[in-house]
Amino acid sequence: MNEERITTLTNQAATLSAQRNTVTTSLKDIAAAMWHEGLHNVRDLGRRTGLSRATLYAALRERGIEPTNREK
Repeated sequence: MNEERITTLTNQAATLSAQRNTVTTSLKDIAAAMWHEGLHNVRDLGRRTGLSRATLYAALRERGIEPTNREK
């Protein structure tokens, strides 16, 4: 077993994981901005952002948006 190579790969995985978290947060922010611009369809938001419907519902609620209330 090559410990040095495993350590390098572990560090790369950690870096990519952090980047994924940043990208996911950005996509959630974009989805909320789209909602504020009038796109009140979670399915369409999912298609445009690549986020799951469950993730979108949670993300919108975290940002003070109730996705079942399309009037606002």
